[in-house]
Amino acid sequence: MIIAHIEGVEGINNLNEILSVSGIDVIFIGPYDLSQSLGIPGEVNHPLVTEKIKEVVTKCRKNNIAVGTFADDIQTAKKWISLGVQYMSFSVDVGILYEVSKQIVEKLKK
Repeated sequence: MIIAHIEGVEGINNLNEILSVSGIDVIFIGPYDLSQSLGIPGEVNHPLVTEKIKEVVTKCRKNNIAVGTFADDIQTAKKWISLGVQYMSFSVDVGILYEVSKQIVEKLKK
């Protein structure tokens, strides 16, 4: 599987050329890096970030290439999936372990 990462506005602006490369299976958008590139660092749910990811999804669909991204919570993951993202990187191992451990401790307190 070949996954091409697009981490900023320059990549999105050159998406048509990127999509013309044979063999790419997934275009992966880094939402945190994209937000930085857009001048709104860390605001991955900002409407401008959402708009740019929608733009990528639309172009990739026309070229039968899946879109991937990162989400650090369920709500954001569902949002990206509803917009057409098909490949999801969710949280980080430490974050997932922390959340599950927190749930276990809460259950033990009851």
